[in-house]
Amino acid sequence: MRILHFSDPHFDLSLHTIPWRKWFGKRAIGALNLLGGRGHYFDEAEEKIDALRRFKESQGVELTICTGDYTALGLRAELENAAEIIALLAQPPERYITVPGNHDIYCFDVLHGDHFREYFGRYMHSDWPQYAVDDGWPFVRLFDELVVIGINSAKPNPLPWRSDGHIPPVQLEALEQIIADPRLEGRWIFVITHYAARLADGRPDTPSHGLRNADAFLQACRGIKKGAILNGHIHRCYRTDLSGEGLSVDLFCAGSATMQGRECFWLFDVTPEQIFVHRGLYDSECKEYRLASDAPS
Repeated sequence: MRILHFSDPHFDLSLHTIPWRKWFGKRAIGALNLLGGRGHYFDEAEEKIDALRRFKESQGVELTICTGDYTALGLRAELENAAEIIALLAQPPERYITVPGNHDIYCFDVLHGDHFREYFGRYMHSDWPQYAVDDGWPFVRLFDELVVIGINSAKPNPLPWRSDGHIPPVQLEALEQIIADPRLEGRWIFVITHYAARLADGRPDTPSHGLRNADAFLQACRGIKKGAILNGHIHRCYRTDLSGEGLSVDLFCAGSATMQGRECFWLFDVTPEQIFVHRGLYDSECKEYRLASDAPS
C-alpha cells in the first residue's frame, strides 16, 4: 500500500469576510498575525493542494492521511471552504483519513457546533466503533496489512499565548486496548494525531505549544511492534527515532504541505514485511510536488 501523509495546509478566507462578532479574543490576535505577514506564507495553499492531488494520482497513492490544521482561525466558513478545496484530493472518501488541528478547533464555538465533524466527519468514521470512548475518539480504520488509529489531541486555547494540545486519558486507555487487540497481530499500526510528541532532536515541545501529556501518549504506543506515529503542527518535515523512549516505531512530522519555502510531506510504501519511506517537497519553479530523491524537472 502506498500512503501519502501531509499536514497543515492552512487555507484561510479574506479577513473582510469574518463577521464582526467573531473579532474578539483569540481570533482577533490570530487575525492580527495574518495581517502582520503570517498569512502570506500560505497565499498559494489552494494551488499547492491541487498540485498535491496531481502528485497523488501520478504516484498511485492508495491512502491519504492529513493530520489537521486546514484553517487559520477555525471559522465555520473556513472549514466549509477547506472541505471544498480538499474534496478532489480526498477521493475516494474511504481512502482519506484525517484528524483536526488546533487551528480547526481554535475557539469553543467550533466545539459547540461540532463544525469540524460537520465538514470532515466522513473521513473519521471507525471500523471498530466499540473503542470510541470520547465523542467518536479514537477511531480505527482497517486495511489489508495496515490499521490507522486516529487520536484527537487538539483543543481550544482561549489564551492568545497558548497553542498546546492534550489527549484525554480515556483516549489513551482505548489506544492501548486497540494496540493490544489480537486481531491486529502482524499488521502495521499507524497512530495519527495533530500534535508532535517529540521534536526533531527528540526533545518535547514547549508546554505552551506542544502536547502536554506527550509522555503518556508515547507510553500508550509502546505496544506497537511495527508502524509509525504521524503528526503535524510543527511546520517542518522531520523523522524522530523513538527507540530511546522504549518504542519500536519512529515519529514522522509532515510539516506543512503549503507553507512557502517549507512545503513537504511523507510517502510510505508498506508491504507485509517492510516499510519504505520517502520525503516529498515542492518545486516552486514548475509548481509540482516530487520526491526528494527525484531529479528536478
